[in-house]
Amino acid sequence: MLVGVRWLRLVVALAGACASAVAACGGDAGGRAPAPSPFSHEVLSHSAVAALEGVSRGAYDAFSVEWGRIPVDPKYRNALAFMTTPMMPPMLGRVPAPGAPPLVAGPGPLVLFSDDFEVMAVSPMDHFHDALVTLADGEVRYGLHGEIEQVPAGFAHRFVVVRGRGVAATIERWGDLLLADRGRTRTDRYADPGLSHLGYWTDNGAYYYYAKEPGLNEQDTLLAVKADADARGIPFGYFQLDSWWYFKAPGKGIGGPGGLVRWEPLPEMFPDGLASFRSRLGLGMVAHNRWFAIDNDYKDMAPFVAGPEMSLPTTAAPYERFMDDAVKWGIFTYEQDWLMPQFWGVPWLRQAPDRADAWVAGIAGAARARGLTVQICMAGTAQLMQAVDLPAVTTVRTSIDYKAGLSKESWGPQFHTVNMLARAVGVWPFKDNFHTSPGTEGAAEAEALISVLSGGMVGDGDGVGRADAALLARTCRKDGLLLKPDRPAVPIDAMFLPHARPFTVRTHSGREEGTWHYVAAFHLASDHPDRSDEDRLFAALSYDMKDVGTMFTFPPAVTDWRLDLARDLRIDAGDGAWVAWDWRAGRALPVTAGTIDLPPAARLYDWSYVVLAPVLSNGLAVIGETDRLVPMADRRFAQVSPDGADAVRVRVAGVPGEAVRVVVHDAGAGATLPPGTATIGATGEAEIRFSR
Repeated sequence: MLVGVRWLRLVVALAGACASAVAACGGDAGGRAPAPSPFSHEVLSHSAVAALEGVSRGAYDAFSVEWGRIPVDPKYRNALAFMTTPMMPPMLGRVPAPGAPPLVAGPGPLVLFSDDFEVMAVSPMDHFHDALVTLADGEVRYGLHGEIEQVPAGFAHRFVVVRGRGVAATIERWGDLLLADRGRTRTDRYADPGLSHLGYWTDNGAYYYYAKEPGLNEQDTLLAVKADADARGIPFGYFQLDSWWYFKAPGKGIGGPGGLVRWEPLPEMFPDGLASFRSRLGLGMVAHNRWFAIDNDYKDMAPFVAGPEMSLPTTAAPYERFMDDAVKWGIFTYEQDWLMPQFWGVPWLRQAPDRADAWVAGIAGAARARGLTVQICMAGTAQLMQAVDLPAVTTVRTSIDYKAGLSKESWGPQFHTVNMLARAVGVWPFKDNFHTSPGTEGAAEAEALISVLSGGMVGDGDGVGRADAALLARTCRKDGLLLKPDRPAVPIDAMFLPHARPFTVRTHSGREEGTWHYVAAFHLASDHPDRSDEDRLFAALSYDMKDVGTMFTFPPAVTDWRLDLARDLRIDAGDGAWVAWDWRAGRALPVTAGTIDLPPAARLYDWSYVVLAPVLSNGLAVIGETDRLVPMADRRFAQVSPDGADAVRVRVAGVPGEAVRVVVHDAGAGATLPPGTATIGATGEAEIRFSR
């Protein structure tokens, strides 16, 4: 250990006095009292007694200051880490053998697990951008990354080690600790209009990304989209403007257009300005920004530092200007893109502690002071972890840019894996836009399902007249309010070890009457005959030729479609009886000895989707609104209650005049009752009674 460094270890068991804090940060739904916690953690606190000068090693992955080492039990044979590149792609594999090159986990978290899913996770608790975590020769090493040049006297740095069972469960408990440390809870699913309502997106992969309708400018193209949506009953709640709308330098180096020159609309695109456009659109907006060009219009407003291809202000003044303008223009969410390219592109950020943290905090603080929220994009885990200090950050992009019809293995597993981190720190993930037109996207329904099961934003990217209105309606109410699960869908533990199963994710809706589980399984197989050369090339190019099979378990073939309720969903025999509902076929499936055989989907990228509904005390099970992708969303179902031995009452919410069709299954008779439809009244609610 480095001389002049003070070290303190605090060991805490997550039980007793800590249990209430954990529950406040997102315990299990379902109305049951929490069981004694199977988790424990250690906080490792360090500080520099005297200033440290000249400590840079000239390379990020060589410690400038190594705070300590943690021996790793040999039972932890597997490792999950996240790349220090945009969207934080996962790295999954075996723990490095003795003498092998280290696994560099950047700032973490580094997640180690045994073959029976005992888990140990390590990360910083603060100073996230400055931290480095590696694994080599049976030890986790942690400290400050190797490009830091000096450390001030008294600099204090904390790390946390969390142990538990289950990969997603332990990561969530890790997030509980970070949030409880700040006295925070997770961001609400409906925290801003982007999270609450169906949106229209123009980012990469969308129909109007740097494109417009012939004979129209960008303003009139988007107004045509809105008019078409209104005519066909598509209830968009906001529009997103991507990087095409503001002044940029000519393209250089990074690809495409260059850096930001002025964050104002190009007059040929919006001749009357954004405030006028927002008034005509009738909706608020999400607006994108990128890195600063070296020669930009804000250099007189703040000091700037530069890298070879971009620059950065050292105060928040330019961002404060952006947020002031955003308020005037009707923008409610500021999307800061290109975060990791800026971290790597401006060396100044990496040369002293807290510079990068202050940069991101300046963006979020300027937004929060004006009542705006922030989406972070092309982020790394440092920016995502720092969101525990930044309440304005409500959403994060957790997968690469969408490409219609191509290579679902390039983003789906990565998205769901990184969503464990987003869920843990209380930020909602966004998968990017998608197309619904069958001629453009062959897996449109799966794209919509993945979007809505994330619990985050849902964004259509179709052109005028091309959107599938019926498919988009399955994500929301008639007024565009999204119908969501309680939390993002994440992989079941079995996905992190070798298997021959579809890529399977789970989430749920919890309520007083029980918990409804949603399980989606996607056919991803590396040797599937339908996997094209174009799919393989897209996957390789998306990650600088890195094999996507190092990011998730990518079986050659999918042969095992069995779901074990206890092992895969942590549903115990004492949790009661269940009805498994095949959402696509509209029928009940047998639950045999605690297992379900998911309906196999033979085609590459095809999918199976099952809803597990609890059987109520009288033997009836409410499946829910089965023409919605989340059949038992809490924004639709106000109450479910047994009514004697042979009936159930269901109270639903929505828009006056909206028809809600509900399905109930009689578990005792093994028969589905005739569906019931209620029309929402003037109060915004309606009730349906089902009886045998």
